[in-house]
Amino acid sequence: MNDRETGQTSHASSWAPVSRRATWVFVVLGVVGILTVLPTVTSWSDASRMATIQSLVDFHTLSIDQSVFHRTGDKVFVDGHFYSDKLAVPSLLGAIIYLPLSALGFKLGYGWNLAYYVITLLTVKAFWLAGLVAFYRTLAITPLTDRKRIWLTLALGVGSLYFTWSATFNNHSLAASWVAIGFYFLMRARQGIRTGRSVFAAGLFFALAGGSDVPILAVFGGFLLYVLTDRRLRPHAALYLLPLPLTALPALWVNYRISGSLVPVQLVTAYFQYPGTPWKPSALTGAGMNRGAFLAEYAFHCLVGKRGFLLYNPLLFLAVPLLLRSSRSSRFVRESRVVCLVTVPIVGYYLLFSNNYGGWSYSIRWFVPLLPLLFFFLHPILAGPSRTLKILFFTAFAAGTAIAVIGLVNPWSWLNLSPYPLIANLRTIPDLFN
Repeated sequence: MNDRETGQTSHASSWAPVSRRATWVFVVLGVVGILTVLPTVTSWSDASRMATIQSLVDFHTLSIDQSVFHRTGDKVFVDGHFYSDKLAVPSLLGAIIYLPLSALGFKLGYGWNLAYYVITLLTVKAFWLAGLVAFYRTLAITPLTDRKRIWLTLALGVGSLYFTWSATFNNHSLAASWVAIGFYFLMRARQGIRTGRSVFAAGLFFALAGGSDVPILAVFGGFLLYVLTDRRLRPHAALYLLPLPLTALPALWVNYRISGSLVPVQLVTAYFQYPGTPWKPSALTGAGMNRGAFLAEYAFHCLVGKRGFLLYNPLLFLAVPLLLRSSRSSRFVRESRVVCLVTVPIVGYYLLFSNNYGGWSYSIRWFVPLLPLLFFFLHPILAGPSRTLKILFFTAFAAGTAIAVIGLVNPWSWLNLSPYPLIANLRTIPDLFN
């Protein structure tokens, strides 16, 4: 595809350039990223993914029986063997990085581990930086000056849980990065810049996000409606859809190799029921629907209570009202309506069908992929004349940065120390110096 096919005269290089000032900011963020990767496996979740990576590369099997991480609780038991219960895409990506490391003798293991550090750095953290570059470039379609685009990018990059979860190997940060990149390409298409290629790239990154974090497929679906309802983008809808089966193939292949079925192993309750299992059927997400007083209490603590996602991302107290206002009347009314459309079912799904707050984690990790979309709607504060709103923005930015940095101590918070992850992490700090 080229610009002539769309009837546009824009060129890819003429939209959303990275200024010299921004380039230096991203260099600094890159250094910060290098220094903020936790070099150790600390949770069942990342142990489960490392088990698959190690098993594929070192033992040429999907079974994690021989892995040093085989004792993780995040696993399923199928036909006499244990397997990770995690979606395949992040682990396959990590295996690509681990392959040469293992060949050079740098093996995965518990404790401070170079292989784990490099895998996380070149996947989760690298995409965190790429997602921030994409977010900054997307802001070019707003009235913000370059300096203000940088401030809002920093707000997302270090002033939210996006920063915290970029420190460890997990699918939520990857999905957030891929959502940010997909949104950037869709806005390129909206501007008429290499429309076909941009629509394809948007579909690819949204599909990757959904392929690593299934509820985020709602983002893919929401922006499919966006494409179909835009007469300029509608002719390219097939290009948007094309990546979806391609990104689904790895997961389907893994499911088939494990169980002989294309049904995701995560959906088969029986696979979690083995001697010594930590999983009661009622504890699995999707096993039952929350109701009544439990639903009210659970929703409260997910959003504003002890795990409160809004409290741990204070800028959302500004972003959510601005999103709702934009959905009624603004230059970005269609985009804001899609973001509302996908946010409600994603948040609603977890509030209704989960019951464990995502296990031991710093706030609600499930909602992290929504942050780039929500933070985009903060731009009117920095573009507008209100000094009061700007003070509120930078106050929330400072608070969010402090919260995110405390989260870096351990995104998989040790909640036996406190049911409040922030307090648990603060209590963990003295142990870092022992």
